[in-house]
Amino acid sequence: MGRLRRGNVPSELTSFVGRGAELRQVRRSLESHPAVTLTGTGGVGKSRLARRAAAEVGRAFPDGVWFVELDDVADGALVPATVLGGLGLRDDGAPVEERLVEHLRPLRALLLLDGCERVAESCAALVSRLLAEAPGVRVLSTSRRPLRITGEAVLPVRPLPVPDLDADDLRPAALARCDAVALFADRAAAIRPDFALTEANAEWVARICHRLEGLPMAIEFAADRLDTLSEEQLAERLDDAERLLVTGKRGAPERQRTLYALVASSHSLCSPEEQALWARLAVFTGRFELGAVEQVCAGGPVAEDSVFDLVAGLVDKSVLTRDEHPGGTWYRLPRLLRDHARGHLVQPEEWLRLGERHAEWCLRLAEDATPGLLTPRTDSWAARIRGNHANIQSALAFCLTDGRDPSRALRLASSLWYYWLITGHVGEGRAWLERGLGASSEPSPERARALAVAADLAINDRDGAAATSLEAQLVAEQRQEQPALAGHLDFAGGVFATQRGDLVGARALFEKALEEFRASGDLMGTSKTLWHLALACIWSGDTAQGLCYTDEFTRTFGGQGDNWGTSAVHWALAHARLHDRDAAGALAAFTAGTALARRLEDHFGMTWWLQVGAPILALNGRDADAALMLGAARSHRVFALPALDLLRTRCSEDVRGVLGDRHFDELVARGARLPLEEAIGIALEGRPTDGDRPADGDEAATALSRREWEVAELVARGNTNKEIAATLVISTRTAEGHVRRILDKLGLASRAQIAAWMTGRRAGPAGGPLT
Repeated sequence: MGRLRRGNVPSELTSFVGRGAELRQVRRSLESHPAVTLTGTGGVGKSRLARRAAAEVGRAFPDGVWFVELDDVADGALVPATVLGGLGLRDDGAPVEERLVEHLRPLRALLLLDGCERVAESCAALVSRLLAEAPGVRVLSTSRRPLRITGEAVLPVRPLPVPDLDADDLRPAALARCDAVALFADRAAAIRPDFALTEANAEWVARICHRLEGLPMAIEFAADRLDTLSEEQLAERLDDAERLLVTGKRGAPERQRTLYALVASSHSLCSPEEQALWARLAVFTGRFELGAVEQVCAGGPVAEDSVFDLVAGLVDKSVLTRDEHPGGTWYRLPRLLRDHARGHLVQPEEWLRLGERHAEWCLRLAEDATPGLLTPRTDSWAARIRGNHANIQSALAFCLTDGRDPSRALRLASSLWYYWLITGHVGEGRAWLERGLGASSEPSPERARALAVAADLAINDRDGAAATSLEAQLVAEQRQEQPALAGHLDFAGGVFATQRGDLVGARALFEKALEEFRASGDLMGTSKTLWHLALACIWSGDTAQGLCYTDEFTRTFGGQGDNWGTSAVHWALAHARLHDRDAAGALAAFTAGTALARRLEDHFGMTWWLQVGAPILALNGRDADAALMLGAARSHRVFALPALDLLRTRCSEDVRGVLGDRHFDELVARGARLPLEEAIGIALEGRPTDGDRPADGDEAATALSRREWEVAELVARGNTNKEIAATLVISTRTAEGHVRRILDKLGLASRAQIAAWMTGRRAGPAGGPLT
């Protein structure tokens, strides 16, 4: 029988956007594995990626790349005949599998089996035999679930990266580097030839791509709608994406004509028990943990002891995505599948019951995490709360909708007091507490504690008027049999006295608060009062007594290892060393506390460290860095404290005298523009020295900090963000931020371009800090 020297992979009719890393991974896997399966949820782009990869590796297969579409094959017994037809062979009555083996045995060919999920078992059996008896054959498959055969490499295909609406630059030039936005813009231009990303539509396009979670098929459907809607109108209507996003393109498979059909085809792959769990998982928003699923979703058809197996089954069928993070595994139900469940699979009465169980689980998590932040497991507790932030928001909204349970909402928002501070979400915490207090006017222990926490957050948000008003309400509602509330009142009074410069009065009030918090067993109240009391003593000149309070804090909360409070203790110690003019001791406390705050992603702590950074750096002879920190401290402010203001004023005068007015003012202005984590990085590692910097005239390179040079070098070596974080002992999120700023400063669009830029610097005359 003659050898086939061609293939039948369909031509690409639209441009291929992004996926460079995935293409490289597919090519590498095909070199080392006989079978490669691309898995992922429907509409994620598995087929398109597979066809592009097959086209790129085609030269390695002299007998062709053969595309076989299995989407419409519902009977597994028909798989061999369908593959036979895909190879261009006619059924001559001989056993089909035997004919396939006979035909493929001498060939070096690539089979591309597209859409295997409905007949996965039959595909697995056929592919296993072909690979065993035709050694020159490779098989590239797409499926919502793996084939689970020997020699198979499974490559999950993720949605395209989307803009971070809170952190990313949303200007057109920056957005165009985002793959999801680039896809939308490309497809939109085919619908409206005059379409372009502009200042007027950039944010709306970013919102569209973010709302659709980077799902390529949904993005393409959305772009199709620009024939009748503006970008703003489209973004505002996406809450009903299933109905809105359909395609009118002829020739598309039925399951690819509407989002509803796409999701329904995934639903049909699941067992009844998996379908029941899918419906209940819609109560979660964003990520969730296995333990949460067991506690919230078990019952009825979802037996508690079967939850793990059912979750595994949904992951296997690409209904759930799984992400590995420090501290454990998280799962996510994509927004499209979640909305489908909420709209079609869950009855109203069951939804209410699920919402109540979910809110109770979030409350238990928050109340357990509060003391956990003062243990050596600070990292894991903070990570759990951060990972469940969207769930917490959902639970708070559920409790406050129609006045369902404002008391539980107040308990939940109040329990997260430290979390709102650490993560920089003070404004959000205040907003939830304000809503809860507005919905619950009757005096109660929950309302009183919420008033106290809201007052404390208002103080940290530099809103003295609101803090005073909330304190007055608390006084009016205080009950003598609740000593913890008296502690909050005295603590707030101590903070107000500190802000007035009355350190003697502050000490007296903090001492009263400390007794009251101890009596009520309020660990968080005790911890924050010890810290403020230590500072009030140190600032009033009683360093010895202040250090006694820091020692008590360490004995009580920090004896077993680093935690959130340890950084605060270092902050107080730094002030004590400054008071004693102990340059080395102050720098040691500063370095230890700031590094810990950065590792814990404690935005509150890092902001406070900026306030004292300049005096410490100046005392150690780092006047230029001190000037930068003075500028950064002005941009990243805390509430007014006369003792701290005096310290910075004296430092400013001294550093100005050393540097001169012009240089000092330039550095302060530059420091005021620094992002928080970049300022902290300069404080810890210093700016690049003149010898470290690139040659004069290389303005883009000069803009990189020392830490960014280190990150750029690691990117050039091929390190992932996770590997960079491990090497530099920073968080993965911080590493991502460094990479994003490097791209922006250098005007580059990808990590590959960073690597090429670094290579060019090594070869060129200018060199670079790390060469």
